[in-house]
Amino acid sequence: MVKISEKKRLINGMLLVSVCFIFYMTMFPNRYLGIGIEEGGHNFIPFLMIKEMFVDRSVFTFVVNNFGNIALFMPFGFFLPMAVPKFRHVILTTVAGCCLSAVIESIQWFMKYRWSDVDDIILNTIGALAGFGIYKAVLKAKAHISISL
Repeated sequence: MVKISEKKRLINGMLLVSVCFIFYMTMFPNRYLGIGIEEGGHNFIPFLMIKEMFVDRSVFTFVVNNFGNIALFMPFGFFLPMAVPKFRHVILTTVAGCCLSAVIESIQWFMKYRWSDVDDIILNTIGALAGFGIYKAVLKAKAHISISL
């Protein structure tokens, strides 16, 4: 039997928590954020909803939708390469984030009160990429600190 260290269990657990939180936020209504309480729709034109929210909606709605979609996937991009060594390459982690987002948007296609939006895939992918960037920055800082001590 392979013994898994406490550190590895924690990292795997955090990855699982991040994926569960992504599904929670994308599949269930949130009245406080105004998500999933109005009838949804579909958008296949890149950057259309981002532009419309910037022009036609409140700053709060713009920030929550755009930065929220990015922030939602950052933990995934951070913990995936830690948990699965195969994903310690920027392209693989970014593609994994894009695929997870595409699966979610495909499921939302069939949900009455959710939007299936290509802009969400773009923003979520940016979030996974940003999370990977933070992962690499932490590795670099950790190496620097170890050498300095």
